[in-house]
Amino acid sequence: MERFKEENQKYKKEFLKLLEAWVSIPSFYDKNTVSKDMPFGKGVYDALNWFENLGRENNFTVKNIDNHAVYIEYGDGKDYIDIFGHCDVVNPGEGWDSEPFKLDIIGDKLVARGVSDNKGPMIANFLALKMIKSLNIDLKRKVRLIAGGNEESGFKCIKHYYSKEPHGVYGFTPDAKFPVLNGEKGGAIIKLMLDIDDKYLDLSGGIEFNTIPDKVYIKNIKNLSNDYINFDFNNVSISFNDGKYIVNGKGGHSSKPEKAINPILDTIKVLAENLDEDWAKDLYKLINKDNIDGKLFGLNVEGKCGILSMVPTIINIKDGKLEVILSVRYPEVLTVEEIIEKFDLYIKRNNINKFEFIGENLKQANYIDENSKLVESLHEIYVKYSGDSKSVVRVTSAGSYAAEMKNSVIFGCEFPDGSFGNVHSANEFASLDRFITAIGIYAEAIVTLCNNI
Repeated sequence: MERFKEENQKYKKEFLKLLEAWVSIPSFYDKNTVSKDMPFGKGVYDALNWFENLGRENNFTVKNIDNHAVYIEYGDGKDYIDIFGHCDVVNPGEGWDSEPFKLDIIGDKLVARGVSDNKGPMIANFLALKMIKSLNIDLKRKVRLIAGGNEESGFKCIKHYYSKEPHGVYGFTPDAKFPVLNGEKGGAIIKLMLDIDDKYLDLSGGIEFNTIPDKVYIKNIKNLSNDYINFDFNNVSISFNDGKYIVNGKGGHSSKPEKAINPILDTIKVLAENLDEDWAKDLYKLINKDNIDGKLFGLNVEGKCGILSMVPTIINIKDGKLEVILSVRYPEVLTVEEIIEKFDLYIKRNNINKFEFIGENLKQANYIDENSKLVESLHEIYVKYSGDSKSVVRVTSAGSYAAEMKNSVIFGCEFPDGSFGNVHSANEFASLDRFITAIGIYAEAIVTLCNNI
């Protein structure tokens, strides 16, 4: 509807006010405050309650699903349209130029943890729904705007939600890029564990399984060659400060390893080259820059959603116990069972069977035909409001709620022009003007999905 292009401009001040309030809640998973009533910790609990109160204050139908997710509902009819985003964020990490949980406004640029992933897009959808309501536009289907609390650390929220509530007939998640991402890889983790003889070596890097860290810290390592100190190799440098070595890289999202410089990979290489230990050499055989696609295990097969990636995101050695976590993204032509089987087979054939490992599937792969009515309709709306006819429908290596939904895709909210960035890194940012455009896009998408397909 053409009027959305004008009406959305009225919501700029409200958007900023709401975003400033929501990003101030540090809603990353906190195991120290997890309880029966707060399954993902206090920060997520507070963020879900903030969203619940927002819906009630604006006279929408609202329901809290056991503090796993909260929905705001509007419309008529027996069928539902689901818009599923999340209020949890990744740990802020290091390297910020401003306070990560305080909105910093630099012209059109908004900076804080969660502005892009995923609080800003959720507020844009809320204001789209509010605009539809204020214009008295009838919806033939109900629409539920759902905020989950565990997207970044396990998808338990959406799985619990759909164990209690019906699936929508269509839907989208505003949790990546425009125009439409119609396919995504499955997600899993592999945790490698080993007891080592060295009880003094102390090593730590990474916090979130889906985030490549900026740094790895090493203490009490024997025989590290001085050639490594202050030496820059493959854009990774090692420095020494305050009694520990620091392997410096560039963090980022584990779904896009090519955009990061992973210090864990170089840490494993340093261990293999400096320690006269079989475990260090074996670890390097398994995890190295040439095996990100899993070809060593025969897993480098390609599907419609791309090719597999196995990215180390967490490494810890403490009191003689080694733990490494791999973030695995796999196309629809593979299953987690196949991945584990081939990983295990390689370990046994190469006598690396001292390692224990656990594989856990987090989400399935998802693919919706690009010629479907859903994909075509959403793409047309994006082009209409953005003027961007060059960006095409595509698949992604990232994982989203769409895989747990029905007939659903990823739809925004990042525009493909560089106006959003640093997701899962320091100084996460997004464009205010683009958010206001997105309000209009989402309003028309809601009306279209409820009334026209």
